[in-house]
Amino acid sequence: MRGDTPQGLTAGRSPEETWRALRLFSFYRLFVAGLLLALMLLGTGPEALGSSHPRLFLAAAALYVALSLAFGTGARLRRPAADLQIPLQGTADVLLITVLTHASGGVDSGLGMLAIPAVAGLALLAPGRPALFFAALASLALLISQLRIGLTQPSEDAGLTQAGLLGAGLFATALLALVLSRRARESEALARRHSIDLANLAELNAHIIERMQSGIIVVNDDGQVYLINEAAWALLGHPAATTPHRLARLAPGVEAAWRRWLQAAPAGQDLHTIPADARGPELRVRFTRLGVDRAVGTLIFMEDTAELRRQMQAAKLASLGRLTASIAHEIRNPLGAISHAAQLLGESETLEAPDRRLAGIIQDQSRRMNRLIENVLGLSRRAAPRSETLDLGPWLETFARDFRAHHHLTPAQLEVRLGPEVLQARFDPEQLHQVLWNLCLNALRYGTRDGEPPQIRIQGGMDTPASRPFVDVQDAGHGVRPAILRQLFEPFVTSGTRGTGLGLYIARELCENNGGTLEYLPLPTGGSCFRIRFPAQEPRGSVPPA
Repeated sequence: MRGDTPQGLTAGRSPEETWRALRLFSFYRLFVAGLLLALMLLGTGPEALGSSHPRLFLAAAALYVALSLAFGTGARLRRPAADLQIPLQGTADVLLITVLTHASGGVDSGLGMLAIPAVAGLALLAPGRPALFFAALASLALLISQLRIGLTQPSEDAGLTQAGLLGAGLFATALLALVLSRRARESEALARRHSIDLANLAELNAHIIERMQSGIIVVNDDGQVYLINEAAWALLGHPAATTPHRLARLAPGVEAAWRRWLQAAPAGQDLHTIPADARGPELRVRFTRLGVDRAVGTLIFMEDTAELRRQMQAAKLASLGRLTASIAHEIRNPLGAISHAAQLLGESETLEAPDRRLAGIIQDQSRRMNRLIENVLGLSRRAAPRSETLDLGPWLETFARDFRAHHHLTPAQLEVRLGPEVLQARFDPEQLHQVLWNLCLNALRYGTRDGEPPQIRIQGGMDTPASRPFVDVQDAGHGVRPAILRQLFEPFVTSGTRGTGLGLYIARELCENNGGTLEYLPLPTGGSCFRIRFPAQEPRGSVPPA
């Protein structure tokens, strides 16, 4: 079993760091042992090298090389466990360095100094009591070696003073290594905690950005995209991809606005509107520079203007709901009493003809006010659209038959014309019925010339560049007067005496609530044309190659 998770001696240090340190220390040990063996074999080293016991020195050096190779292989294979390898390597270092020193005549040879880096390395690998143990073991082994040399060679200086100083140096080295190791471990632990915190924060930010309804794009100053969320992919009309793209290929309109903003910064406007195209809707984008020195890149926020209009619509509907509650309480009940009283007055047998006509006017105006209240109430109570994919050809034919039957029109007075392509659109069928009914009713009331029968045409087609189906409602009247053209879709604006001024307003609100638009187009031959533009058809195209 591989010792991938060191414990005990190496607690507090990551496994990768421990094994890497063991491998480096094995390379150092192999270099020292190999150098000593080579110098002994070539006879080019110092005279003290192996001077007392050449054969013992040669055998110890060869054994040191073999053990260094074995320890290096074990560190690479990570077996046995690090907690077993460290004491084995430490014991081998201390004993073999002592033997090599003894074979060279003792501490006077200088080889005893090799114990200092060995103890320091062991103190870094196994801090605490094990490091002090190896320092004590090395000091004791060197002292015993010097005592033995003193017993066998009494005429010479035993070198006990040098051995004692070397032992003190070993303890000092171990203590210093312990202090440095503890500080290094504390720094590593702090860096590891900070790294984990940063990773968690980055993951949290990624989750937040990915789940934002607004589109988010981050680009560098070269226009290379290195962060984009799913909402941005959807708004741009592309399937999500993992390969990086340039902003110019991904969203040319956004890229052009971004370049203009960079040139005009810091005085330029942060908010820009990108027109709708074949891939996506009209967008509102905002640019913000990133980084302390504003040189990291640019953060781009994108929002669908249709979605913003729907949110504004929801706010308006909430206000209208409160208004209509007040209207129902303050106006509807008194209006009902007035209408009922006028009806009773008109049924009186003693009422003269002029007064009866006035009573009829009161009833007519009461009914008009009641229609106004009903329209406002219907607008405030409107639920969210239940969009369906409609086959516009059969659907429009069915609508035209219903409208003709209700208003006693002939097919020539209300005709449906469709192109050869199959038109499909996503829309709430009930709300589309209400929109077309209002438009056709307006054409019937205001789109006819004096003395001529009505001529209403419902025409469908496809806006090819934007892949958006449309339906036109055309009439043969005089068109809309320029005086009210700007206010045409505002509430309570009407050119007649019988209307409430809410029909076109409600029709446009319903279209926008379904992701479409309603606009007025004057006809060159006279008359009016109201065009319903439906949302762009699916599926959308793929991402262009980077």
